[in-house]
Amino acid sequence: MPRFLTSDQGPARAGVKGLAAGLVLAGLAASAVHAQPTRKETNVQRQREAVEAWSACMVEDFEDDVHTLMLLDFRSDEYRRLIDDLADRRVSSECYRAMPRRYRQIELGGLPFAGGLAEQAMENESDEPLLQRLAMAAIGKPAETFSYTDQVANCTVRGGPHLVAALFDSPVETDAEAAALGQLQPVIDVCSQGGSTIDASPLAIRSMLATASYRILAAQDNSTDESEDDA
Repeated sequence: MPRFLTSDQGPARAGVKGLAAGLVLAGLAASAVHAQPTRKETNVQRQREAVEAWSACMVEDFEDDVHTLMLLDFRSDEYRRLIDDLADRRVSSECYRAMPRRYRQIELGGLPFAGGLAEQAMENESDEPLLQRLAMAAIGKPAETFSYTDQVANCTVRGGPHLVAALFDSPVETDAEAAALGQLQPVIDVCSQGGSTIDASPLAIRSMLATASYRILAAQDNSTDESEDDA
């Protein structure tokens, strides 16, 4: 089972330089889970791939709760209770067995967990290309934001939806991801004018953009539901 460190260092604090994701991957040998001490994985790519693996299982098994979590104010007690609850849940044995063994125990902070869930949920919820969905949402109903860094992330998604979609389409810790982040930097700079500079890791930036993207897409769904109710 994974252990998720869900302190209040979520999106509201993600822009602070030196933010520690608190993410550790433990490699477990199948025949010696109890006999040998856990070895902490220091490879960043494997750490981030582990986040993807666990997020896929969590969204598959708890889609409704993930949706509820994504729309909550991450500063609230309700959000903290739900993310802690999700972190403690067991995923289905089928999904667990399909996961590479080296990804089966991880520790991570609240923002990487939330970002991983948001990316996976967006991928699962529609067969329509994410680029098209974000491009339409960018000119639609605005989503609520909960902090300065959240405002910047929201602005970035709305200002460069095609660039954000390209980022989510890139594998973690690759040249493609680095290139996508580089193309997004001018948009981030414009969105942070008049405020503090956001200096965060690729994981933190990607996670912030993922949670913001999810809420922007959800705002369009809610707008459609309200229109149908008024008809």
